[in-house]
Amino acid sequence: MTTTGYSTGFHSLRRAWFKDAASHLSDLLARLSPDVHRALPYDLGPRDLVAATLLTRVAHADMERREIGFVAGDLMRLAGSQTAPEPERVGEVEELWLALREPTLPILRSWWLEPVSEGFLAYWARTRAEEVGWPRVHQELRERWSLDNDGIWRRGLMPAEGPGDDEWCGYFAFLEANTHGQEVDLARMLLTRLDGLTEEIDAFAAECAAELADVPHLRTIHGERTLATSLTTVIEGNLEAAAGGGFPPDLQAAAESMRDTGRAYLRWLEDEFIAGLTPLERAHLDLGSAEDARCEAYMHTFSEIWCTPGVTALPTPVFTEEDYAPLKPAERPRAIVPEWMSRVGEVLSKAGQLGWTCTVGSQPWWLYVAEAGLESAAVLRFKHDGQVRIGHRTLDDPNDMLVGFPAHDPDAQSLHMRFHYEEDNPRQMCELLILSRTGRAQLGFLVRDATETFRMLRMVSVPLPPALRLAMRDKALRQLDAITGGDLRKLADLVAPEPGITPLTEEAAEEQGLFDGGLFAREDTLF
Repeated sequence: MTTTGYSTGFHSLRRAWFKDAASHLSDLLARLSPDVHRALPYDLGPRDLVAATLLTRVAHADMERREIGFVAGDLMRLAGSQTAPEPERVGEVEELWLALREPTLPILRSWWLEPVSEGFLAYWARTRAEEVGWPRVHQELRERWSLDNDGIWRRGLMPAEGPGDDEWCGYFAFLEANTHGQEVDLARMLLTRLDGLTEEIDAFAAECAAELADVPHLRTIHGERTLATSLTTVIEGNLEAAAGGGFPPDLQAAAESMRDTGRAYLRWLEDEFIAGLTPLERAHLDLGSAEDARCEAYMHTFSEIWCTPGVTALPTPVFTEEDYAPLKPAERPRAIVPEWMSRVGEVLSKAGQLGWTCTVGSQPWWLYVAEAGLESAAVLRFKHDGQVRIGHRTLDDPNDMLVGFPAHDPDAQSLHMRFHYEEDNPRQMCELLILSRTGRAQLGFLVRDATETFRMLRMVSVPLPPALRLAMRDKALRQLDAITGGDLRKLADLVAPEPGITPLTEEAAEEQGLFDGGLFAREDTLF
């Protein structure tokens, strides 16, 4: 597809945005872990970009509950000749994970961690390839960034197919390059002669989330996409209204050409240009509608109260079961949980199979008390093969979930956990919205030891299927719209803690833990 009239400013805006973001993340890494920052290599390109890529990948590894020893090994391979002994690296990773669980930069909130981690890795690979070529980049991805060939392929870290796929082209430049000239005049005439059309397009483009509007090169894409969509829709409507000879032949031909070229531009934009951007940029561009803007505004309002620097997050363990997989079950350490988790455990021990939902920092958490015997034995196998079964009655109540083993698993009847978000509670609907965007919850299994002390038996990361995430998002948005009428100040008043109240007091735990409802019948559950 031939495109001309490229905007030379687009790529400079893009480079400047990534450079600025990388600089902020590099400064954060230097502040949180000076030893890790000092050990960054000099042979992998700009150190700020390497630092940003490392920091975001370490944060994402924590959210995925990766084994801390594996992450420490990744640091050693990245550092190369500047490496430190593995025990020191394990300690550094633990300190960094604990620091990153405290609120820091907005881009490191849980719902951005996956796209920002994958996005910076993709941007590093492509900029590095411009310097040393893709064969060398693939070698470095394997040997220094600990990716296998399948991981490289799945992420699309390959040379672009075909010439010019990454060259930016605006709508009018594309129209001019691929038509005979009348189509451009017709498009400009529609903008000038149809009352209010330009203002309507501008207003529609401005409905995007602030997170998208604040990125100059992505705001450009969003604006051109909105312009092309609007003008193509208008000309389609005019052609339908004039069906049967309402236009002179030359105008009819120009209108049909404009319609077809507009559709081709939108296909090129989505299938080639945007598809060639990084996951982080694509995640921003997904926030282009008024609904997306409201979702982001609700989460931002909640985060400004509960997830901002200076608001200390509740303590959470670093321990993961997988770190001790080679040991026998009786030999594996069971970490004593923080006091707030013990209070939750006391409440949950009276609540049957009901689990606890909360947001710690910006991360969705589920807690569940496992009884001794079959249930705690099943917990040790939960998600052992990566498979989890999540059910809910219908797509209208995705806030009420039953979690357990797949139906074919021998322990399918041994472990049933229910996690419920109150639909009339604005704070819990904000947390459901955050869960839908994050796409996974940290699930901690609590057990009582012989001294009646609660310990953490296991911690796993539970991914949510895409259909459930979308249903959660729609449910939370509807409820928050109904509760607040779209008034963010009202939401802030409703979710703000009362003076002197900590995020999880014993009274609050009792109020949530004693939810009346129990488990719903399995035959009513959609998995």
